[in-house]
This record gives sequence, structure tokens and C-alpha cells, in this order.
Amino acid sequence: MKKIIAGLVLMLVTTVSYAEIYTCTGYADGSVVGVPLKINATKVAIAEEKAADRMKKAGLEVDYVHCK
Repeated sequence: MKKIIAGLVLMLVTTVSYAEIYTCTGYADGSVVGVPLKINATKVAIAEEKAADRMKKAGLEVDYVHCK
């Protein structure tokens, strides 16, 4: 049981340590929609998915999201 818990803790720590903060902007018809969001993710693609989901939940219609 201790090995399982230690493994889960190690996995969580390594996942969080590789995450970066991305600034993501949504676009509709080539113009910026809303304010840029700060997203914590391990990859740009994951950050773009998270930002698109948050923007849709906020009621914004976006064609695509770009993160840097």
C-alpha cells in the first residue's frame, strides 16, 4: 500500500512540475474575442483545449484559440 501511495505522489509531483503557464487568446472571424486567459498545462495543445472550453462556458463563440 505504501508503494502505491508513493507512486501516486511521485506521479502527481512530476506532472505538476512540468506544467507551464500559457496565455491563450480566442479568435472569431480573425479578430480577438474576450480577454486573454492564463492556462496551466503541460503542452500548447492541451492549453488550447482548456482555453476553448473555458471560453465556451463563458458564452463566447470562438473559431480557434492560440496559446503562447
